[in-house]
Amino acid sequence: MLTAMMLRAQRAIVRRFEEAGATSTESARGAEELKLTPGIAWYQLVERGVLRCPGEGRYFLDRERWEQVSSQRRHHAWVMVVAVIALVLLLFWLRTAGGLGH
Repeated sequence: MLTAMMLRAQRAIVRRFEEAGATSTESARGAEELKLTPGIAWYQLVERGVLRCPGEGRYFLDRERWEQVSSQRRHHAWVMVVAVIALVLLLFWLRTAGGLGH
């Protein structure tokens, strides 16, 4: 739940930068110009290189890096889904094979 809220907050920040056209060093903007208050989601984006600071408290969106981060998240989500399915199948097999519960 918390992760979903953080992702939603990060997407909203990214959308604000895209709408403002702040996608390069030249078009970098301050948080106050974008009517944003930096918080955890903001600082996570900075830490991951999605928001870059060329100086003077101005930031811009690195779209390529945002796509990489999004792709990594999707990949990790699929790995977790496959792992859970494999675990459920293993437990089912153990139970029906007489290994558990008999």
